[in-house]
Amino acid sequence: MKPLIATFLLLCCGFVQAQDFPAGAYGHEYTAHAGEPVWNLRQVGDGLELSGNDGAPPVSLRNLSAEERASFWLKMGWPQAGSAAASCAGTNEDLFCQVPKRVRADIPWLQDNASDFFYYSEMAGVMEIIRLPPR
Repeated sequence: MKPLIATFLLLCCGFVQAQDFPAGAYGHEYTAHAGEPVWNLRQVGDGLELSGNDGAPPVSLRNLSAEERASFWLKMGWPQAGSAAASCAGTNEDLFCQVPKRVRADIPWLQDNASDFFYYSEMAGVMEIIRLPPR
C-alpha cells in the first residue's frame, strides 16, 4: 500500500510543480524609479508576448519543456532535480524563470534572492527580477 501511495504522490506533485511562467509586469532594482516595469509579459495562446519599455516590437516567448529546463540547469551547473520545480519562458536570447525558495536554497547564485523570479541572458547573466503588482 505504501508504494502505491508514494507513486500517487510523485505523479500528483509532478503535475503541480512545473507550471507555465506567469504573465505580468516585471522589474529589477536597477531602474531609475522603484517599481518601474522593465518587461511586460502578456499571455498569448500557449506562450507569452514580451514587450519592454524601449519601443521595440513585442517578441514571442515560449514556455520551456522539462527537457529544456533540465538542459539549462545542466549548463549553469545547478542541481538537476531543481529544474522540475521551475517554470521558464524565453527565446534563444532571453530567459525568464520562476524558482521556488526551497530550490533556490541549493543554488549559490540564487539562494540569497528574495524573489522567486530571475532573468537570464548570455550577455547579462543571471539577474533577480520582481513581479510587480498590477497597476
